[in-house]
Amino acid sequence: MEYDRMLANLFEEEDRAREMASKLMQIAQSSREACLRERESLVAFLQGPMERHMAYEEQAIFPQLERRGLGAEVQVAARHHAMIREDAEKLASARPDEDVSQLIFDVARRMLHHTNFEGDYIYPELTLEAWRDLMKHTSGPVL
Repeated sequence: MEYDRMLANLFEEEDRAREMASKLMQIAQSSREACLRERESLVAFLQGPMERHMAYEEQAIFPQLERRGLGAEVQVAARHHAMIREDAEKLASARPDEDVSQLIFDVARRMLHHTNFEGDYIYPELTLEAWRDLMKHTSGPVL
């Protein structure tokens, strides 16, 4: 079913972000040089795939979750998105020779916290059938 595939893709994106965050936290704690090497690709990820994922959630998923009584949870998740964007901007605007270890650790920790929050407090609130219905409502024009 198309909606099952859409739902699987959404959850797979979350899993990939969680894995990346764990890897980045290890890199951030390993060496300054490793962080400098990772910085450019992390900024590209945050401003590309991660931004598209967050925008999709905000435009299509969050309104549907709010309609299902999860407004408080959506507010927390939206605040996480804002903080991830702030961290991404700080990382993107850091000087080329600046030690970005702490910035990388912070954004990775925030990504991990966010994906865990959604997995613990949002996803379990809906049944599989409710998620399918939500996906059905997000496949049309974004509100």
